[in-house]
Amino acid sequence: MKNVRGYFWYKNFNYLYRLYLLYIKHKTIFPKKTYSENGEDLFILKYFKNLNEGFYVDIGAYHPFFMSNTQLLFKKKWKGINIDINPTSIEIFNIARPNDYNINAAVSNKSKKYINYYTKNMINLLSTTLIKTAKTAFLNNDFNIYKTRCYKLNDIIYKTKFKNRKIDFLNIDTEKSEVDVLKTLNFNKYKPKLICVEIHLKDKNHRSIPLNKHSTHLYLKSKKYKIVWKKGYSFIYKPIKNY
Repeated sequence: MKNVRGYFWYKNFNYLYRLYLLYIKHKTIFPKKTYSENGEDLFILKYFKNLNEGFYVDIGAYHPFFMSNTQLLFKKKWKGINIDINPTSIEIFNIARPNDYNINAAVSNKSKKYINYYTKNMINLLSTTLIKTAKTAFLNNDFNIYKTRCYKLNDIIYKTKFKNRKIDFLNIDTEKSEVDVLKTLNFNKYKPKLICVEIHLKDKNHRSIPLNKHSTHLYLKSKKYKIVWKKGYSFIYKPIKNY
């Protein structure tokens, strides 16, 4: 990690560097009306307009403010679980959301204690557990390989105070491993009221994939969910019948 961009500042000026990542790097020092990339949080906030102090789970959380689909909910006194494979991301979540469960791990249906992940710099939006995705995302294979703990989502939630609570909002952005994450959640128990998931409608050869043939969409459809909002790579689903 010593050769990773930002490591010197992380090692020698750790707290100041974390503040830089939190507020300066992405120009997030001042409050905003929306924090999402495409206004997802505005739709989500409106959907839950009558629900205060709800419960969110954010997988591939990356940053508490920048391109966050949960920050407006957090400001509404919601609480939740934020998960990311990058330890630096979790360190800044610990500053911004100290009362949340902030967990440095990968979520996967693979039966492994540890899993490789691929990233660049101390913190990166495109960090992934899929080598094929990394080779596409990072030009000239310019990425680093690390290991992180690997858990099923059910197991993570079970170790928190939310273990017997239904999920109000579930957000998944794990760079093309979203369906693997979904398969580790007990839908009968946690019954998410709203799910925002990233879907890339192109395969590894950049050929278009129809939505009705995409594995993530098909899995959510099998769980009786339908699309209620979409823009860019973000698709928001709700149960066909309210729980």
